Amino acid sequence: MMFFLRAAFWLAIVSVFVPQDFAGDALNMHFDTNNARQIDANLAVDDWCVERTALCETGAEAVHFGGLIAEFAMVKIGSAIEQHQAENS
Repeated sequence: MMFFLRAAFWLAIVSVFVPQDFAGDALNMHFDTNNARQIDANLAVDDWCVERTALCETGAEAVHFGGLIAEFAMVKIGSAIEQHQAENS
């Protein structure tokens, strides 16, 4: 929670000193979502992985490992929050 408070504080400080025309016309750009093309990324990845199977398998294992690490971190954070709440109540 303290991280979010600090982040909000520093964003507020920085936003005070940013000039009004910092982004230029970027905020006035028109983006038409009706004409946006749909891209089938899965087809391109499948074609690419046919020639590089070892690299794609390694990438899939890395993603799986990252998920395990994230799940472990969530469990640890959850237990730390519960412990903190139990100590303060």
